[in-house]
Amino acid sequence: FNLYPQVMKSCGVDILGMLIQPVEIFRKSWNIFKTNWLAFSKITLWLILPAVLLGLLNFFDQKTDLAFINRSVAVYLALTTLSFIISLWVDIVLIKMIWHALEQKPLEIKVLQTEAWRDTTSYLWIRVLVGLIVILGLVIFVVPGVIFRVWFALAGYIFVLEGTRGYDALKKSRALVEGRFWSVVWRWTVPFFLLYLILAAVVMIVAYPISLLVQANIFDWQNQPWWFSFWVSLIGVISLPLYHGFGIIIYKNLKENPKA
Repeated sequence: FNLYPQVMKSCGVDILGMLIQPVEIFRKSWNIFKTNWLAFSKITLWLILPAVLLGLLNFFDQKTDLAFINRSVAVYLALTTLSFIISLWVDIVLIKMIWHALEQKPLEIKVLQTEAWRDTTSYLWIRVLVGLIVILGLVIFVVPGVIFRVWFALAGYIFVLEGTRGYDALKKSRALVEGRFWSVVWRWTVPFFLLYLILAAVVMIVAYPISLLVQANIFDWQNQPWWFSFWVSLIGVISLPLYHGFGIIIYKNLKENPKA
């Protein structure tokens, strides 16, 4: 008998083609985004507000030559903290919205929004755990950090969608990925790369002509104009459901196709 399939499976190679292909992941996420963009926008709008305030503060500091920087630093920190807390809530709401859209099930948005605040602390703890483990792996050696990042990439989705908390969510994520490591890496990388190219093009199509008009250097990373930073942040916020869509589709597909 032929041992080739068993050897390839042990290396994480998806030779049977059971897992969804990367382009299909992108297509499915885009279709969900296109169909539900208005509902998503009502949630991501909460992230745009702190971004606007940070952009205005940056503009004020540039116009005053940083004369009030000692006071504005505290405001920067407060707005950044507020934005981070809101981002946890937004993540939870979007994950459940995308999941229900993928499953074609109705969802009480107002109930979900209230319940999401209850889960922010546990969701934050999972993100802290993953972050600490990945950083530890990077400190020891770069490769373990990358491996840990892939192993535990689904932990947040597992918590939100299954209710599994803390380290148990990390263990479930690793169990889904193990034996299919490179297949998962491939299915994460391609959709993200395609989206990055599209978003970069959108950013430059708008920003470059404006930079020529106002004679601003958007390629000076240390002194970028405030409006460019805001535009980049806005595009990132708008596209957030697409990022989560990739992860949720991968998570669902891995669960539906358990390792042999």
